[in-house]
Amino acid sequence: MKKIYLLATAFSFATLTGCSDFLDQDLKSNVPGAEYYETTAGFESLANAAYSSLRTIYGGDPWLFEGGTDLFASGRNSVNPSALYGSAFTSANDAVTTFYTDHYKAISLANEVIYWGGSDESRALRVAEARGLRALYYLNLVQQFGGVPLIKERTATPISEASRASTIDTYNYIIGELSSLAASSALPNQATDGRFNKRAANHYLAKAYLSKGYISNNDDDFRAALSAAQAAGAGQALTTPFATLFSNAGEGNEEILFYVEYDAKTVDKNTDGNKQQAHFCAYLDGQEKGHKYTSSTLTPTLRMHELFNTNTNNASQDERYEGTFMTELRQSYWHYYDEDKKNTSPVTYYYCPSWELANIDTWRSEYPSRANAQVVEMTAEGTNINNIVTSYYSKMREDVYGVASFRKFDDIGNGKEIFSTTSSMKDIYLARLGETNLIAAEACIKLKDQPGALSYIKIVRDRAKATTATQSEMTIDYILNERARELAGEYHRWADLARTGKLAEYVEAYNPDEINAGQITKKFYLRPIPLSAIELNSALQDDQNEGWE
Repeated sequence: MKKIYLLATAFSFATLTGCSDFLDQDLKSNVPGAEYYETTAGFESLANAAYSSLRTIYGGDPWLFEGGTDLFASGRNSVNPSALYGSAFTSANDAVTTFYTDHYKAISLANEVIYWGGSDESRALRVAEARGLRALYYLNLVQQFGGVPLIKERTATPISEASRASTIDTYNYIIGELSSLAASSALPNQATDGRFNKRAANHYLAKAYLSKGYISNNDDDFRAALSAAQAAGAGQALTTPFATLFSNAGEGNEEILFYVEYDAKTVDKNTDGNKQQAHFCAYLDGQEKGHKYTSSTLTPTLRMHELFNTNTNNASQDERYEGTFMTELRQSYWHYYDEDKKNTSPVTYYYCPSWELANIDTWRSEYPSRANAQVVEMTAEGTNINNIVTSYYSKMREDVYGVASFRKFDDIGNGKEIFSTTSSMKDIYLARLGETNLIAAEACIKLKDQPGALSYIKIVRDRAKATTATQSEMTIDYILNERARELAGEYHRWADLARTGKLAEYVEAYNPDEINAGQITKKFYLRPIPLSAIELNSALQDDQNEGWE
């Protein structure tokens, strides 16, 4: 019988690359585990390696997190999961298999840390951190697959059979772990070095309760979600401008509760960065043009732009639009970030949203550098880079420089200097107070507390200098729209739509990747358990998700 290997050995993880001093792992494959990990240095090395899994999961391609949603669709380069809702999407899909496998490798490594930490008080902090990481990994898995096998302990021998827990039991396990960590004296309240902490535990606890509530239909879960969000910091004012928060200077901000840390000083800056900067953009031509590297895979839909068009009198008031999109492409992409060149470097293309079309003459008159810019209209039908009227879909799929680039994740340091998909050394934000407030608002809506929801929404929109929301607008649809404006590209969207039951409605209406009405049936709200996992784990052979058998 084939066996499912859930044990991560020291040698298996020797190739994981650290991104800062505390993440660097000095694994010595010629030293027995017991001899090495019982030493202080060896255990710290193992604990540091556990964080490397975050870079594997979040630093690469975000297909299952963001693909096949209302916000992102195929660019010039189609990707495998873009057709997530057709007959070609099966349990053998590479993206699904990679996601599942990477998470179980990460869980196995966390279990190693917990095992070697034991009851040693001097190792209690690292054990608590590993438990937090493991809970996060299971939260990702349950949101994508429903109930999954819960591997709670390190095993010294291969496991040939591991049954799935129910979805509710999986959530209960995650909630139990995070509740314990939120009350633990081992964890600090907040960490500035990328490590798991109490506020992160409360943030993910809130998210776990919120997600569970949609399944249990129990208001107690939504009340618990609200309480945990408040413990994480919901209700606290957001004072850092949105664009600043996502600039290089924003790293280390107290609004960021948990993140994946990158540091060009301690890794190979040519190969060991993340891909976040490269995704979500149209193709921008080669390195000789002075632009950033873009994968042109997941490209913002017209829906993504129009979600900011919420006030016809002054739609551009929401600062998050300019903080998210590069609306003016200059002679060099990076001139935008150079104060000496921002207003003098000729603007080649102006990606004009629908609400600014009437103001183009005013826009041109502000700076001579804008005089000859070609206007590319971010509308259903409008001018492209050649001043020919085409569809937005055509621009995003066929044109070089077709639509506005996603600048939210730009790294103006290493990402500017090195033309590569993996050149970004910007930290990846995983949990931040902007989302914590939105989790609280969503819990309030589920509890029919519209005034409470509005209070949390107001905090998020006040920071963006956005128009004031009203109590009558407090619906799940409004929350999803606000989450899009605040959190686009941050690895939440597919789970958001699946959790709220809006996946079919939103994707069929707004994703242009040839998705027909009625195509997204109930089965697509969970991914299929990977075929390779079923082949290796006999307990899964008759336990595939409904519709994927």
